[in-house]
Amino acid sequence: MILDFRVQVPKPDRIGTRADYMMRYVDVFDLEAVSYTLDQLLRLLDEAGIARAVMQAEWSSGDYRAENDRVAEIVRAHGDRFVGFASVDAADGMAAVNELKRAVETLGLRGLNVQPFASRLYANDKKFYPLYLKCLEYGIPVTIHTGINYSNDRTIDYGRPIYVDEVACDFPGLDIVLNHGGWPWTHESVAIARKHRSVFIEFGGIAPKYLAAENAGWDILLRFANNLLQDQVLFATDSMVPFARAVEEARALPLKPEVLAKVMGGNAERLLRSVG
Repeated sequence: MILDFRVQVPKPDRIGTRADYMMRYVDVFDLEAVSYTLDQLLRLLDEAGIARAVMQAEWSSGDYRAENDRVAEIVRAHGDRFVGFASVDAADGMAAVNELKRAVETLGLRGLNVQPFASRLYANDKKFYPLYLKCLEYGIPVTIHTGINYSNDRTIDYGRPIYVDEVACDFPGLDIVLNHGGWPWTHESVAIARKHRSVFIEFGGIAPKYLAAENAGWDILLRFANNLLQDQVLFATDSMVPFARAVEEARALPLKPEVLAKVMGGNAERLLRSVG
């Protein structure tokens, strides 16, 4: 079974509701082309052979409570296709913790997505720690935006994976997913995942063919994915790469057949099985 570890929340007004600092993404990516309605999303997943997907809320749309409600609504209607993850802004302090509690206990969401660059915080900032602790208590994974961000008013350094190492040290057993693989610091992602068995790497938002491209900065991930990290790498699209294209390119990667099966769904199934 193919399991896409991250798809965007479908809604017609997605671009118009983005925060100002996220508008640079409209220039870098053709966001209008990847802003699907729910019916379109389901059809495209079917065409790509993707049986299930993790739908992660992203509070950069402006109102993370409304985003969490939207994800929960979709999961209630299509629980066989989607697993819902909440999102909060750690800068809101206890309000963010309370929203995570509502998202899990009332809405039934099964993971947390945080974006350090959006909060202007590093992943190891202590404002995140109450959220990490709640995730550990609930037994749910946390996904952390790592790697480049395209906003012109804040540094890409917020996305360096190295800051996640301290988090994994301070919260042993907390399942952590490095979204976007941490590029251009992919070597840091690999080192942290090699050190912590509870850290996973997904490559959403990247055309999978670049993992095998010379001098693209992904070769170390591909090399380790084929052996030492074969249980810790996840296929994802972030809806930024057409689903069918992403699946086709991922299947063409020089990975052992048994490893490819893990990357395309087996590892994600195992990770999500622990949260019901």
